[in-house]
Amino acid sequence: MSQPQVQVQEVDLDEGIRLAIVGAGGYGRLALDVLIASGFESWVIGFYDDAHAILPDKVRGFPVLGDIGMLKSMLSVEAVHIVVAITDNVVRLRLANSIRALGAQFFTAGHPAAYVSADAVVGDGTVLAAGAVVHPDAAVGSHCYVGPGAVIDRDAVVGAGAWVSAGVVVGPGAQVGARAVLGQNASVGRKVILREDTRVAALTSVEEKGA
Repeated sequence: MSQPQVQVQEVDLDEGIRLAIVGAGGYGRLALDVLIASGFESWVIGFYDDAHAILPDKVRGFPVLGDIGMLKSMLSVEAVHIVVAITDNVVRLRLANSIRALGAQFFTAGHPAAYVSADAVVGDGTVLAAGAVVHPDAAVGSHCYVGPGAVIDRDAVVGAGAWVSAGVVVGPGAQVGARAVLGQNASVGRKVILREDTRVAALTSVEEKGA
């Protein structure tokens, strides 16, 4: 399995920055909630979504500013940090890569009730919901979602663009491939290796290596 694509953000939090969320649907609202809970509400300028024409003018009081093309045009003239909050893993990574190619920077949104060990690595653009836990020497790739109560145990690796639903446990030393989807309360056993794009159903336990 390829290593997780991890770009670690370097943001000076002493200086206010501008944050935009790509995707104004359910995941976008969740990402906004995490940013608000983390004290970054004043930095959020709004949403960009290709479906903006049929969306409300505002989502939770934040404007829907236009489509992805408009965001890309803006990136050519000013710096904005971005969270790509699209549920589909493939689409989320494709959008992130196209925006990154324009020099965009991505913001890691971690809820204050999440815990990330100082000896763990979380890639940029990833969203950590309340209660998410990332243990020592674990690595979570860029543009992942780690849901409430999910645990990435020690020495585990989660590839770029993976979706780790609420209550999931990724066991010690396990490897989860890029763009994998782990359903609610699923578990991945110790040192199990899941290939890229693997889908694990809710409440399922995977104990065989190389699944």
